[in-house]
Amino acid sequence: MADFHSIWLMPRGDDAALFEDLVARLAARFGTEPFIPHLTLVGDMRRSAEDLAVILEDGFAGEAGFGAAIAEIVAGPSFFRSLYAAFRPAGRLLDLKRIAVERFGTGDVGSFMPHVSLAYGVPEAAGATAIAELSTLLAGRIVQFDAMVVTASAQSIPIRDWAIVHRHRLP
Repeated sequence: MADFHSIWLMPRGDDAALFEDLVARLAARFGTEPFIPHLTLVGDMRRSAEDLAVILEDGFAGEAGFGAAIAEIVAGPSFFRSLYAAFRPAGRLLDLKRIAVERFGTGDVGSFMPHVSLAYGVPEAAGATAIAELSTLLAGRIVQFDAMVVTASAQSIPIRDWAIVHRHRLP
């Protein structure tokens, strides 16, 4: 059976710690599973981690870390987008998505919805109650991203089994 992997952007330092704390608190509040906070560039690829790591290192050499503002907090009906911090598909986020689609040979720039999920599987009505609280804390915040990672993750892999298998720093 082939491996499934994804490419994620990772928040830096304090931003990562804030998202990790929020994910843990929201998972406890809603009785959902915690996960590693991230922004998916390319997901669910049936390719080896080694192959993807080479492409990541070669294809993104020289890329620098950057910041992007959270546009809004959103609750929706999708399991993996039930409560999340949304970013505009613009600037470096959009540039990296374009490069990722080209380098990895999969994905779609037109449907790109950059976001960092805060909780998975939250009923839409319950997520809506958290929007005001989370908006006060997060809306407009500039999130710094300093790494791209290859993860053993896909919708077909249990969340508890997701793991970062290769990290590429964005200095």
